[in-house]
Order: sequence, then structure tokens, then C-alpha cells
Amino acid sequence: MKNSLQFSLLLVLISSFTSHIHAQITPSLSIQGILKKSNGVAVEDGNYSMTFKLYEVETGGTAIWEEPQSGVEVSNGIYSTVLPFNPGAYPFDPNTVKFDKLYYLGVTVGSAELTPRILLTSAPYALALIGTTNKFPSGGKVFADSIQVNGGVLARGGTPGANGVNRNGYAFTGNGGDKDSGVFSTANGKVSLYADNTEVLAVTPTNVQSSQPLTVQGVMTSNGVNISNNASLSYNGLSDWRLVDTDNFSGGADGWEIYDKLSGQQMGWNNPSSSGASPTTDMGSFIGDVLLPTNNDHVLKKQFTVAGSFTQIKVKFRYYIIDTWGWGGGDRSWAAFSTSASGTGLRVGWAEIPSFINDGNNDFNVGGTGSFGNQANFYGQADKADNWIDVEMTAKSPGANFWVFIGAAIDQDVADERFAVGSIEIYVR
Repeated sequence: MKNSLQFSLLLVLISSFTSHIHAQITPSLSIQGILKKSNGVAVEDGNYSMTFKLYEVETGGTAIWEEPQSGVEVSNGIYSTVLPFNPGAYPFDPNTVKFDKLYYLGVTVGSAELTPRILLTSAPYALALIGTTNKFPSGGKVFADSIQVNGGVLARGGTPGANGVNRNGYAFTGNGGDKDSGVFSTANGKVSLYADNTEVLAVTPTNVQSSQPLTVQGVMTSNGVNISNNASLSYNGLSDWRLVDTDNFSGGADGWEIYDKLSGQQMGWNNPSSSGASPTTDMGSFIGDVLLPTNNDHVLKKQFTVAGSFTQIKVKFRYYIIDTWGWGGGDRSWAAFSTSASGTGLRVGWAEIPSFINDGNNDFNVGGTGSFGNQANFYGQADKADNWIDVEMTAKSPGANFWVFIGAAIDQDVADERFAVGSIEIYVR
């Protein structure tokens, strides 16, 4: 029989079709055909085993889909069936059977495929789906005057690629656009704005980051602004000071070390060798943790390395005057900049003989044994008033690295006179 059968396909209808948007609908084909013997007489009525295959070519080639069906009923030579008859076992693979081109149907009865293969023609309303008018094809570009979607539109994640080669996200064309500017998602929980294949704005649930200068017309409101070390804040083109380091000594000396005096020196300003981290102590209300050198000839030193571009340095700190500093002895507080621990290029940025130690009423000075003096004491001798000075000194930057020195030139030991330092801030611009 297999050599004497003739095959005629009377009608092929696309009864349901799906695009990638409605993938839950299973595409299928309803077909009707005639089986005849070689003499033109219809085959006997009965149930026949048949195999159906789809090809992209009229002869030869490899089938892109096939399904064996047993018990296909034939009456007066005519049969009808649906492809696929068992979609759970033999579905159309959307990656290979896209219905975006013409296909040929091959039918096997027994062991031999009947010839010729039959070209699947389209129902009139399905012509646009294979691009006859290119108005709304199932593949390639989609053109429409307007699109209204009731359930939302999903786009593939990833970067655009040059000229939109990756075909991801939502890109723009026209007006000279080259399809690599638009909205894209390059990671889970991230949405990015691209311009000319460059990410210029990235948004996550916890952060919004711009890679380019941001211009705001109007008022910008924020609960807080964080500026990195190598960034700057400008007013009308003029850069303002930016805070790059804060030492509050709540957990220790924060890198500040003490330096003993060398032979022949009053203090350790030119000693390159550290004696270790500076001691710290908590002086209580309104003061908190401070650096408290062991000896008055100790100099506090720390090196700072600041990233980014800047030309000026500003140092702010609080200097504490403790116990019986004397006006007549010329007791002096000081701070300086240097390019090394040994005092190379030392520049004194601040020095002061505190005027209040010359107070004739003894309210702030030696012998302040009254109620005010006792109350103003916060460290050392209980009957002596203590004080502090808020200091600010500035300098031209020698580069990314610089040292800050803080010390005292006083003529008594720590049992009678003492200094401490707290709350140090470093600014650059």
C-alpha cells in the first residue's frame, strides 16, 4: 500500500495561533486530506497509523516537528485530524516552529513518506502573521498606529549593546536615535537609564546613582547627602570645604601618636620615632573623649592621606587648658603642618598664649579656689578652673599626604600644668 497511495491535502486551516505575548495558548493546525490508491480510487474505510512532519523545505531536509498518530479514521478516503493531536507529548517548539515562514507538511502511512509534500497555505486572517503586509507580523518589526495593553508589557533584561544589538529593554529610535538609549534592567532589582549604550542613571530599592553631573532646576529636598572623599560641593562654580576625616577618640587614639623630645629640645616636634598611641580619657559632660599626652613635652602627630583633587587644607579641633598655666611663664599652645614625622617643612598654623590665664580676679586662673573655679574644673587639680579653645588653621596643600602636629610649650610637669586635645576634623577643597 505504501507505494500505491496518493496523497491529496484538500484544506489546511490555522485554528489557533500564539505569539510570544500569549504563550499560554497552544498553537494547533486542523487538517483534512484524502488518501487514494494509485488508480485514483479511495482507500478502504478504517483506522490508519500515520506520521505527520513539518519541514522548511519542499524536498529533503530535516523535519522541525513530527507526531505519530495511530487510529486516524479514514472514511471514503477522507480523514481529518489536529496537529498536534497530543500537544502534551508533541507540542510545537516555539523556538523552532514559529509560524513566521511557509512550511511543508509530510505524511507517512506505514513506513514511507508520501510525495509530494504539501505547502501549508494560510487562512486570510493569518496572512499578516507571516508578514505579507508587514503591518503586524509574528517576527521582525511590529508597526501599529497605537498599542493598548491590558496586562502590562514585559521586556527582556540586559544591556542594550551598541546600536541596540542585544535587543533588550525599552529603547528609542527615530530623531537620530540608534536604539541604545532607553530604559534597561541589567540585574534583579535594578533599573537603569542608558544614553548611547552608557549607563547614566541606576536605580535600586536602596540607592539612586548617577554617573554624570546632575542638574536640578528648582528645589531639591533630601533627608541627607553623602559625598565621597574624592568628590566636592560647589556653589556657583566655587568649591566648598568638604569634611574628609573625623577623629572623636571614642574607640581609642584614631591613629594619633605621641613623640618624645630629643636631646636639646623642649618638645618632640622633630623626633621621627613614635612612642606609641596617645593615651585617651573621657572628661565627662560637654567634653567626652580626648587625647591626653603622658608628658607635656610630648607632641601629638598624625599623617593624613586624602583622595581626590584639592589645593587647601583646614584643621579644626578643640584644645584644652588644664590647671595652672602661667601668663608670666609664657605658656603657649600650638599646632602645625609638616610633610614628615621629623618636622620637615614644619609650618606653625596656630599658636596662642591664652589671655584668660592673665585674669586678675582669679576666676579662670591659678588659685581660682572660689565656687566658680571649683565648678569650672573638669580635670586635674580640683580647685583650679580649666578651659578650652576651639581652633581652626588652614594651609596650602603639599599633596595628598600631610602631617598635623599639636603640642604645648609650658614650663611645668603634668602635676601642675597639662593639655589635651579633642574632636579633630580635617577638611579640604
